[in-house]
Amino acid sequence: MKSKKKLRQPLRLIGIGVLCTVLLVTLVPRVKTIIELSARKQALLEQKAELEKEQQALMLEFEQASSPENIERIAREQLGMVKPGEQPLIPVLSD
Repeated sequence: MKSKKKLRQPLRLIGIGVLCTVLLVTLVPRVKTIIELSARKQALLEQKAELEKEQQALMLEFEQASSPENIERIAREQLGMVKPGEQPLIPVLSD
């Protein structure tokens, strides 16, 4: 009886060692991947927040550029347009 117990003890330890090794070999790469993906997710969330902030700024700029006052200012200053009945002012540059 004692010889069977003595034989089983080392086999049990070897079996547990092999099982632990297999678990480590399969789990370590997965944990590493999870950590890398978590870091990438955080970076992407930060980038998303920055892009949303930029989008809000661009939407505000677009709304301001589309206002009738801004369109009139551009038409007068850059295109030289005037309202009906107004006299256009032509700047004279002196030498």
